[in-house]
Amino acid sequence: MARTHSNSDQTKQILNLLDKLPKPLQFLLFLMGVAAFIFVALSGCPATSPKSKPTEGYLNDGKELEVSFCSWNVENFYDDKDDETNHDESENFFANKPEMFAKKVDRLSDGLLMMNGGVGPDIMALVEVESLRCLEVLMDKLNEKLAAKGHADRKYQHILFKGDNTGRRFAPGIITRLPVIADKTKKVGSRANGRMLRGSVLVNDHELIIIAAHFTSRVTDDSGDGKRRLSYANDCYGEFNRIFQADPDADVLICGDMNDEYSDKSIQEGLRATNDVSVCLEAKETPRLLALFADLSKNDPPGTIFGKGKFSTFDHIFFSRGLLDSKGWSGDPKTAEVFAPKEFRFRGKGPFRFGDGQGDTGYSDHFPVLCKLKVAAKSDK
Repeated sequence: MARTHSNSDQTKQILNLLDKLPKPLQFLLFLMGVAAFIFVALSGCPATSPKSKPTEGYLNDGKELEVSFCSWNVENFYDDKDDETNHDESENFFANKPEMFAKKVDRLSDGLLMMNGGVGPDIMALVEVESLRCLEVLMDKLNEKLAAKGHADRKYQHILFKGDNTGRRFAPGIITRLPVIADKTKKVGSRANGRMLRGSVLVNDHELIIIAAHFTSRVTDDSGDGKRRLSYANDCYGEFNRIFQADPDADVLICGDMNDEYSDKSIQEGLRATNDVSVCLEAKETPRLLALFADLSKNDPPGTIFGKGKFSTFDHIFFSRGLLDSKGWSGDPKTAEVFAPKEFRFRGKGPFRFGDGQGDTGYSDHFPVLCKLKVAAKSDK
C-alpha cells in the first residue's frame, strides 16, 4: 500500500534536496522566488485558489439561460434527529416522529415541483431550516421525483448552508441545480446567530450573489418597535454596500422573510429599498435596492402570510442595480409573483400550514415568492 505523505514530510524532503545543491544555484533559485513573489504582488492578480472554481451543475452550453428563483419560509423545518440543547416543541415533535419529518419533506418537495413547469425553481432560498440534513433529504426527494417524471437532467446538485446554534436553531439555506462557488458561502452580520446567508452562483462566468435573510419575528422582538429587525437590515445592507462599492454593477439579489412590510423601518431605513426603478438605477454613493413586492393590495392574495384576520407581506425579493441591466445576470420585476395555487391555500384563503390542527397535508404558513432571472451567454473573450 502506498503511503500518503503529509505536507510537512514533503517540505522536509524538498529542503533536503535544496541543501545538496551548489550554493550559487541555491542563491539563483532564491532570487527567482523573490522575483515571482514581487510580480504577483504588483500585478494585483493573485493566483486563483482551486476552491474558488465553480462546481459543476446544470448548464446550457454557454448560451443565455432563463432561471427560475424562489424564496420561501418553509416553517419549522426541523430534522428527525433530536437536539438535546434545543427544547423547542416543534423540534421535539419531528425528532420523536421521524415519519412526520419524512411527510414534511414530501409535502415541501411536492410544492416546489409545482413551480417552473413542474421541474421546480432553479435556485431556491429557504428559511426556517434547522440543519444541513434537512436540505440534503429534501434535495434527494426532489431528485427522486424529478427522475420519476423523466427530468433526471434537471437534478439539484448543490446546497449552500451555514448552521445556527442560537435561538430556535433556524438558518437560511440555498438549493440549486446551477454551479456555485461554495467557498464564498458565509454568514452575514456581526451577531452570533446565522439567520443571514451569502452565497454565490456562477453561470457562464457571470456571478449572482444571493443574500437570504430571516429577520427577527414580531413575536420575539421584545423591543416593540422593530429595532432588532432594523439591526438585521443594517447588517444586510452593510454587506450589500460593500459589494456595491467594490463593483457598482454587481448582480445582487436579497430575499427572505423580513417580518416587516415595505413601509416599515427595516425595509425603508435599513435596506434603503425603493419601488422606483429609476431611483435604484441612479443611486451612486448610497445604493438603493428595488423592492419587487412593495404593494400587493390589488394582488390575489394581497400578501404572503395571513394572521389576525388580515394579510401581510413579510416575504420579499430585492434587486440591485446590476440586475436591472442586460449584462451578466438580469431580472424582470414584472415576473415577480406570490405562488399561491389552490393547493397552497387553507380553505381558499391564507397559506395551508403543515400540522397545527390542519392535518399533515399542508406546506407552510408562508406563500413562496418567485421571480425570473436571465444569465447572459458566455463571452468569447
